Amino acid sequence: LRKYMFSTRAGGVVFALFLLQDEKAAKVMDELLPSPNNRAWKKWKTTVLDITKRRGDFDSVIFEWDDGTWTDREKRTLISLFQDALDAHGAFKKHL
Repeated sequence: LRKYMFSTRAGGVVFALFLLQDEKAAKVMDELLPSPNNRAWKKWKTTVLDITKRRGDFDSVIFEWDDGTWTDREKRTLISLFQDALDAHGAFKKHL
């Protein structure tokens, strides 16, 4: 039995979604990670669900979301969340 530790709950949830590969990923994400109802979290959630569904890669997505309409606070939130997702995806690729 392996134990994985992530610095945030968001990272742990992304890792779990890659493991599950389930069509109910959105429901699982909502149960494990209730997210605030704001634009940054919605963008992150949509992107993560898309990438995990197609078993894609986060490397190119990290800054593709920045279309110039985000506030500084939203940018900080998204950068942090996408970094957590990138770390979780790296752990998934490395250990599985």
